Amino acid sequence: MSGLDLDMPAALVTAREMGASGWAAAEFLLAMRMGLAAGSAARRTDPPGP
Repeated sequence: MSGLDLDMPAALVTAREMGASGWAAAEFLLAMRMGLAAGSAARRTDPPGP
């Protein structure tokens, strides 16, 4: 996930404000990072290569 920036402290605060704690907060952050990666991949115009 090179090139993707996520303000982890702010995202963790957001997760906690939404009521998530422990593993739920970690899974929330992972889902956010995966969403960022998927969005970046969908916008990328580079042809797939080896």
